Amino acid sequence: MAITTHEARGTDVNRRRPVPGRRSKRRYSRVDAASAWTLLAPALILFTIFIIIPTIAALALSFFSWNFFDAPQWVGGANFAKLFTDADAWGSLAVTFEFVILGVIPTIILGFLLAVLVNVKMRGIGVLRVLYFVPVVVSAAVSSVLWTFLYDSRQGPIAALLRAFGLTMPDVLTTQSLAAPALVVMMIWMGLPIVIILYLSGLQRISPDIYAAAALDGAGKWRTLWSITWPNVSGTTFVVAVLQIINFVAGSLDISLIMTNGGPLGATRALGLYAYQAAFTDQNVGYASVLSVLQLVVIVAIVSLGQWIIRRSNR
Repeated sequence: MAITTHEARGTDVNRRRPVPGRRSKRRYSRVDAASAWTLLAPALILFTIFIIIPTIAALALSFFSWNFFDAPQWVGGANFAKLFTDADAWGSLAVTFEFVILGVIPTIILGFLLAVLVNVKMRGIGVLRVLYFVPVVVSAAVSSVLWTFLYDSRQGPIAALLRAFGLTMPDVLTTQSLAAPALVVMMIWMGLPIVIILYLSGLQRISPDIYAAAALDGAGKWRTLWSITWPNVSGTTFVVAVLQIINFVAGSLDISLIMTNGGPLGATRALGLYAYQAAFTDQNVGYASVLSVLQLVVIVAIVSLGQWIIRRSNR
């Protein structure tokens, strides 16, 4: 029985399908763009309400004198001029840099090593991952009360452990040289869960073939960790560094306020807490806004410097 040309074409499974035209591509791109903006809209709205608008308001208020009750009065650059002659402001800036220097690098290293540890497949590893995530679900206020008890030189568990070995624990929160490192330890503990989660995501994107090739070449565990695993999570490391810089610059406000109130002798009073005290204790909202702007400039400067260093090292 003869098969017609039309029927032969109908049975040809290898024939080419029609290529979508430009109108179809434009329609699909518009749908994708609409879907993307729909998903991003809630985050963008919250970012605008809680970040963009307060930043613009702080910049505007920095040119005024305002005490929350009377009408704001224009003072021009007087608040900025005061900043350059305020020793407490520069002391707070030094404390801010101390937090960043003492906290960011240890958080990155510990977070990476702990992520490598919990990335292995073994029985009970799920329980360990849950324990690492505990600091995230505990508020900063609760954590501050908890760590204040841990640091208690009389009734705290750390002091009791040291007494069992015949040692005496100093009162770290009232000792000028120990207060800031004590707060940094707590902030590292609070920041580790997010760092571990980010590194776990980066580790699971590394191809197993790379590790197989390294094993064939005779690379040991430490060599593999340093030469393969660490370079392959460099992008994650940059994201972690940015988040932790922001955390140690701006996140010490509530912790310092509850645990030490900036003491002893301003040893734990970073820029955030100093701006808070200027606004709500001294009722000088204009100068507090200047300090907030300075805090933002510090964050942008440190992140930009880190990005420049990474670009230089990758050339």
